[in-house]
Amino acid sequence: MDHSSARTVFLATGLQSSGSTLVSWCFLQRPDMNGALDGDTDLIPLPPAEIQTPFIWYKTTISCFTLAEQIALLEDEGYQVKPVLIVRDVRAVWMSLMKKNYGRNGVTAEDPPLRLRFRRFFRSWQDAVAQNIPVFRFEDLLAQPETSLKALCGSLGLPWRQEMLEWPKPVEQIADSRHGNARFMGSDKQGLQAALDPDVASPIGGQMHGEDLAWLEATFRDYNLSLDYPLHLQDLDLLPGRSLPSWEASRRLHWRLRQKPLRYIFCKLGLSSYQPRPQ
Repeated sequence: MDHSSARTVFLATGLQSSGSTLVSWCFLQRPDMNGALDGDTDLIPLPPAEIQTPFIWYKTTISCFTLAEQIALLEDEGYQVKPVLIVRDVRAVWMSLMKKNYGRNGVTAEDPPLRLRFRRFFRSWQDAVAQNIPVFRFEDLLAQPETSLKALCGSLGLPWRQEMLEWPKPVEQIADSRHGNARFMGSDKQGLQAALDPDVASPIGGQMHGEDLAWLEATFRDYNLSLDYPLHLQDLDLLPGRSLPSWEASRRLHWRLRQKPLRYIFCKLGLSSYQPRPQ
């Protein structure tokens, strides 16, 4: 199998709602790179075919597959993989996912429980540290966009390209731009500085279940220490108990209902309590 530069995949991955779409867009602006803005989280990494640039970029998220699994799957296809793990304070990620349609706290393989996703991410961070895989803090991008991106390029063995800040490449020139943060994809994309949301950099606040906060802070203690995140957050609006995974939050329920259109319509109208559990 040819392992020339044309077969090199730069794999960027991290939790959903970690800011990875913004990082991905910056790298896809490079003239020497093209690929996938945001891969399907429940599919194995599938780089677009017939990329003509020297390097392939593939960004996905950790939900159904860990970092190690994503690397192995690409290597199985004959690619030379250069990975980077994109990280963010996990409490900010959790609260963001609670408000997103893709933050499904489900019970199926394609929509695993949130805690399972975060455990996979934690193992991925441990692997990245052990293997000297670059770890990129989203908060550093917000605070020092150019400096942080230049440092990441150096870690990946890439020369700096000013296009990563200026964004001259339109979406039509991205090989696979089907997915990505909806708010970002609907923006004007006039350059990185214009796209940065000052509210994202503000102190973390919002609603979270108390048991989930305690679990996150205990599970990610070493992560928080290593990445200079606070060990404990104060003044959050805590809800009782924890967010429970449910079959109703899983997409498979809706897929099964659509197989029976009349039953689906009755459920949408609230005229049926049918809840097809997995067999």
